[in-house]
Amino acid sequence: MTKKILLVDDNHDILDLLEMYLYKEYDVITAMNGFEGLKKTEEELPDLVITDIMMPVMDGIRFFNKLKRQEKTRDIPVIAITSFVKKITRRSLLNIGFNGVLSKPLEHQVVMDTVHKAISKNEPDSSCTIKN
Repeated sequence: MTKKILLVDDNHDILDLLEMYLYKEYDVITAMNGFEGLKKTEEELPDLVITDIMMPVMDGIRFFNKLKRQEKTRDIPVIAITSFVKKITRRSLLNIGFNGVLSKPLEHQVVMDTVHKAISKNEPDSSCTIKN
């Protein structure tokens, strides 16, 4: 079954670029802000969310916090996109619970590696099967 990724960003160019990177391996859904992202997350229950931090209506931090407070969506891994490339910002985002941080400008291989890592961490460990 193909994994589903929700992209949340107010920039059409970023959404298009990410969709171009991901569409061959994943089902891609898009939202233009955190409020729309919340609705789509609840409806679609994606395997991963990638969200911009700076957006109108509801920014990426508020969106992330609302996702993590809801039982239905709290275990979905979330990757942040930011133009702030400082180590402090990256560390802060990881410390509050983001599963990865992508810096703009986005690089294809970095995006794919970060997505694969976040999705594989969330999959059940197949080596831990119980035999009867």
